[in-house]
Amino acid sequence: MRQSTAVLFVIFICLVPSEWAKAQIDSLQPGITIEHALARGQNHSFSVNLEQDQFLQLVVDQHGIDVIVRVFSPEGKSLGEFDSPNGNEGPENVSVISVMAGVYRIEVAPLGQFENVPPGRYEIKIVELRRATEQELQAGKNQELLKARGLALLREVADSLSEIRLPQTRVRAQLQTSQLLWPSDEKLAAKLVGDAMEGVREYLASVDTLDQDYYQTYQLAMQLRQEVVQVLGPHDPETALGFLRTTRTLTSPEAGQNNSQWDQELQLELSLASQITARDPKRAVQLAENTLKKGYSSSLIEIISRLRATEPELAAKLAKEIAAKLQGEKLLKNQEASNLAIMLLRVANSPVRKYQTSISASPPAKTETTLLSEQEYKDLFEKTLAEALSYNAPPSNYYSPEKNSAQNILNSLRSMTPEMTVYAPASLAVVEKRVVELNTSSDPQSARWQKYQEGINGGTLDESLEEVGRAPREMREQLYQQVAQKALSLGDLPRARQILKDHVFNPSQRQQALSNLDQQAIQMDVSKGGIEDALRGVSNLRTSKERAMILSQIVNQIGPGRKRAVALDLLEQARNMVGVSTRVENQEQMSALLEIARAFSRYDSKRAFEVIEPLLDQFNEMSAAALVLNGFGQQYYQDGELAMQNGSSVANTANQLILALGTLATSNFDRAKAGADRLERPEVRINVYLAIAQQAIGGQVNGGRSEFRRF
Repeated sequence: MRQSTAVLFVIFICLVPSEWAKAQIDSLQPGITIEHALARGQNHSFSVNLEQDQFLQLVVDQHGIDVIVRVFSPEGKSLGEFDSPNGNEGPENVSVISVMAGVYRIEVAPLGQFENVPPGRYEIKIVELRRATEQELQAGKNQELLKARGLALLREVADSLSEIRLPQTRVRAQLQTSQLLWPSDEKLAAKLVGDAMEGVREYLASVDTLDQDYYQTYQLAMQLRQEVVQVLGPHDPETALGFLRTTRTLTSPEAGQNNSQWDQELQLELSLASQITARDPKRAVQLAENTLKKGYSSSLIEIISRLRATEPELAAKLAKEIAAKLQGEKLLKNQEASNLAIMLLRVANSPVRKYQTSISASPPAKTETTLLSEQEYKDLFEKTLAEALSYNAPPSNYYSPEKNSAQNILNSLRSMTPEMTVYAPASLAVVEKRVVELNTSSDPQSARWQKYQEGINGGTLDESLEEVGRAPREMREQLYQQVAQKALSLGDLPRARQILKDHVFNPSQRQQALSNLDQQAIQMDVSKGGIEDALRGVSNLRTSKERAMILSQIVNQIGPGRKRAVALDLLEQARNMVGVSTRVENQEQMSALLEIARAFSRYDSKRAFEVIEPLLDQFNEMSAAALVLNGFGQQYYQDGELAMQNGSSVANTANQLILALGTLATSNFDRAKAGADRLERPEVRINVYLAIAQQAIGGQVNGGRSEFRRF
């Protein structure tokens, strides 16, 4: 999940009383932090009053639970969802601008509605409440016009996609255009998907299985097929399924080593089944059942979870079929089967609630779905446990699939204490013992490493240093680096650095370890919200490349959760750390400035354009030079066209430019498009137009989120 600091523009014509407004929910007030516990099945509501032309920024700090934040109008209409890629720790930032006064509802709920989400806590508070700037207000008022301009640009792009010669680049552009057009022009969208399917077939026909890059070519082919299914599946699942089955023409480069090719084919069909569970649950189950005849996949559990809340009988039917087939399987010989067995045991014993609760309202009656009968669950539990306990580790410490499966099963069952107590109470001690045995290395060298690592992890910092001092000389430097990591985790960076200086004697290794330590400390400061400390850490890095590299990683987290003036000041500091010149010296500086421009776009689009526009001409120079150098050390072009997916420095810069100019389109459509017009490579320019249109429309592409809103 990318960091989302969306700004939601909402225009209200009138205020209508609604049921949620009558309920007793927490009111958000500036300067007051509200903290609550949250568990699966719960949904907490908060209200906030906005006057005309106000800007609201609030933050939800997660502590042990990954949440999604939803915004609702006074009429109860869903206005957007906010979620960022920081897992179950860190902030979710939400910004709202209201052109008309009204009472808004903010809802906080666990993200994983189909998972057994552990409970956690969160804090919610208003960060900033002020009058919106003219740029923010104008963007909100122009939203419908912006959308219309985006659609017009999209139709222009659709006519020019044939100019892209490389099928892999053209297919992705066609799919992106199709997905954005589908709500407004289904006929054109369907045609573009058809063209994309032909493009995939063209790409498959051009593949040389003897080429030295065949592994990468094969993986790209699988990705393209999956992307077609993601776009077409929700609209025409049968055609998508037919496409999958008729494009199985390449042989996996790992054929004969494992079943990876067939596993990937199963995953593709199951991804299609998962997509259509809401629209056509019976067909989704049929597809899942068909794949079950051919193999196992953990994706079957996602389908069961999706069906369970709306079609419990179908969910139970599929669960019973999986359990029955697993009964005849040798779990240790099939890792996918063993993983599936454990996941089914977890989800089948986890109740589902078909409702959401607010903090103050009394919950309705609970509805539970039984996926497996008591006997079916007991039989699968006992079989899984028995097979894991039957594993006898050989004297050697070599890896084996059987050992890995046994470890995974026993570690999982060990954590399922309530189930173990009910179904195998006599085996509790045995499982504990076998887990220790399997996790303890029988190799003398590995056993010694494990011993010292346990000493480092278990004692104080001083005790860890004493333990490492008793280790054999050849092991000490690496162990001291682990102690330094421990010191850093305790918040003592100076001591961590001193440990490395005192005990790592190889100069290059010591310098690399110190650099890694400093960058980790910066990332830790960012994760805790200490941006000022993080930037001070960046300024102390030894080289400009190191500073640019870490800024590329953290700059998009500088603004969220801070007042506009503070965010702008911090971003200027970051910009100055890259260098005063508008012309960059290396790839790292280019990446950093493009990310800084994106970060600026949330607060000051004029400053963002000032950062990005000088880079456009330099990119043209880079791409022209790469065409001359193509094949001399690196492959930048294929058939005279920039290869956008091969990971070259020019391709990476092109993709960053596409994202940055697209981001700026919502604040200044014309200036963003003018920037795209300056790009000389047509394949890059067309993709920038697509990014601009996507942001203007506010659409999602291939399951991703637009930078500014998610409707």
